Amino acid sequence: MLGRMVKSARRLFPERQILVRADGRVSYITLSRRAQIAMAASGLAVLALVAYGVAGGLHRHRAVEEAAAPATDLEAKVERLQQQLAAANARLAQAGSAAAIAQNKAAVDAAQARIKQLEDARDRALADEKDLKHQLSQAQDAASDRSQNLSQLNHTLDANRGELRQADTQRHALQTRIHQLETELDAANARTSQAKADLASNERRLQQLAAEHDKTIAERDRLQTRLLELQGQSSALGPILPNAAPSAPAAAAPVPAPQRSIANRPADQRSENVAPPASHKSSELERIVASTGIDVDKFLDKLDTVPQGEGGPFIALDKKSLEAESARTEQLRKILKTLPLRAPLVHYEIGSTFGPRIDPFNHRQAFHPGLDLIAPYRTPIYSTAPGVVIFTGVKEGYGKMVEIDHGHGIVTRYAHLHRILVVRGQKIPAHYEIGQLGSTGRSTGPHLHYEVLVDGTALDPEKFLQAGKNVVQANGR
Repeated sequence: MLGRMVKSARRLFPERQILVRADGRVSYITLSRRAQIAMAASGLAVLALVAYGVAGGLHRHRAVEEAAAPATDLEAKVERLQQQLAAANARLAQAGSAAAIAQNKAAVDAAQARIKQLEDARDRALADEKDLKHQLSQAQDAASDRSQNLSQLNHTLDANRGELRQADTQRHALQTRIHQLETELDAANARTSQAKADLASNERRLQQLAAEHDKTIAERDRLQTRLLELQGQSSALGPILPNAAPSAPAAAAPVPAPQRSIANRPADQRSENVAPPASHKSSELERIVASTGIDVDKFLDKLDTVPQGEGGPFIALDKKSLEAESARTEQLRKILKTLPLRAPLVHYEIGSTFGPRIDPFNHRQAFHPGLDLIAPYRTPIYSTAPGVVIFTGVKEGYGKMVEIDHGHGIVTRYAHLHRILVVRGQKIPAHYEIGQLGSTGRSTGPHLHYEVLVDGTALDPEKFLQAGKNVVQANGR
């Protein structure tokens, strides 16, 4: 029942708009369903009050007329009885007889009694009429008061309509302003997004420039080292080269000529004397290790400097510095064997570099402690150096992960794996398959998150990969 009434109210009072034209402009007033229902209820209440007053007045007027009708009838009856009494007196005077007088007197007494009764009834009717007139006057006063209240209600309704029109105008203005603010907000959001995109692009560009700068510095150092080696080779080859003057300084000989002559010789004809000095080799290896971000001197302090499994008679050399350089070179070679210089994937692309970046989930500034390497799903993942597996399992943010301890405070992490193929405590060599590439944990797609930690601090894995390439180039020369 209530549902049908609500549906009927919605059908009878839909939202309406009243068009108003003034000074050549057209505006509209929106009457909501609630306002229409309130106005209709007010009108019905006013009509009910007016109908009640009019019906009460008519009822009282009808009662007065009904009360006055018996009094009029009584007056007519009294007048007829008086006429009859006058006729009886006339007949009594004409008759003159005692019997007729007595008979007429009885008739007169009865008529007078009847008149008395009628006069009493008339007085009561007049009193009722007076009371009804008083009630009618009160009803008219009440109707007048209700009319005044109705006028006040109409005035209040007109004022409310004016306020409603004013409120609608203000609402329309506010809606227009809100629309403008939303447009401005959208434009500001668009500018902010563009600024964020530009900032991210600039940061990526800065990272690329920093990486290129590091690579350029590494290449410069490598070329300088190579130049020193060539100069040393030129000095060593000076006495045995044909047409070479013994007294000529090594720097005066053209560098490319000895390099071409040495390179064009067969392998069995190359003399051991043309190898670069140990100091040059040590400096190159030290540069390669330092390029990864590791403190070489601090790392060397961790190593056992006493050679293992060596002996024989002691024969002092004159060149103690050469012996020290040879020992340092050997230590650097040991360091290189333990450093994670290999790539964990055979073929890959770099998706996200080490350092600041825009987080792929909340799009806020964040620090990326590793290197994201992109490759096909379930691609084999290999250890980057020999070590011991110290963690296998799931870690928040990393998904399925493997951690390998390579000694001397160096640890590598391999995260977002699809499958783990090693167990905790297992000793593994370099380039040993430890799992398969996946997208577990906080990941947007298949890739390997690779980290290198030295004493708990994350370093750039790309520097280790570049150092590994430099080692291969140095060993190939």
